[in-house]
Amino acid sequence: MSDRFEWLSGAGWGRAGIGLVSATVAVVVAATAGLLDPVALLITVGGALAVTRATFSREAIEGAWQRLQDALGTQDSDELQAERLIETFKRLARIHRVDGAPALDKAVQGEDDVFLRHAVQQSLACAHADEVRESLFGEARVRASEGEQARSVLLTLGRLFPAFGLIGTLIGLVMVLRSLGGEHGLSTVAPALGVTVLTTLYGAVLANVVVLPLATKLHAHLTRENVAMQMIIHGAEMLHGREYPTRIERALRAHAGLPSVEESIGITVLHERAA
Repeated sequence: MSDRFEWLSGAGWGRAGIGLVSATVAVVVAATAGLLDPVALLITVGGALAVTRATFSREAIEGAWQRLQDALGTQDSDELQAERLIETFKRLARIHRVDGAPALDKAVQGEDDVFLRHAVQQSLACAHADEVRESLFGEARVRASEGEQARSVLLTLGRLFPAFGLIGTLIGLVMVLRSLGGEHGLSTVAPALGVTVLTTLYGAVLANVVVLPLATKLHAHLTRENVAMQMIIHGAEMLHGREYPTRIERALRAHAGLPSVEESIGITVLHERAA
């Protein structure tokens, strides 16, 4: 199945289904309560999306959508993610020391993380650890820049929705003033007042309930991703030096701020005794 249709299966379908159901319920409730106005939606949502599209390239918007999907699909805690990464490097270090570089290159092909695969391949291809570090830091900076650009897309939407809500309010006020001077002024005041109030409502809700919380979620995901890339770079350097798995574990635990192996064993024993 291609990446384009990945959201149709597994967790992607679950997230898409929940989002679709939530959006449908919100639309039904808004229509029932008389809060659904096509003109107000067009001004607020259409205007914000149009300006965002004019501000960012298509690649940047698609990248933001992909990064947001990754952030929403991440269920592991920071500690669990770091522990899994440490176990992966310990396993790869054993393969490297016992079976050699060809076996390590073959083993890393099964890893899902593209940056991890590239880091291990660089550790095998480069002659010095400094080359490994510099090449990987360059790629990490590019990925971090792309992540910040994705976050900028969401933050821009978070600013534009209230702005276009205010613009819609001003448009509605102009419509109200014009209606008061017409022959059927009173009959046309209500729709104009609806646009005036609902555009502000749509802008506030979309910005503060939808977009800005998603931007915060994405920021946490990018922070976790940056820490993981730094651990991968450090681990790739140690793989290059054919370090022992236990030494790699100690170094990566210290890098991630996790307790040492001895401390982890002591905590586990205390928990077992308490139970």
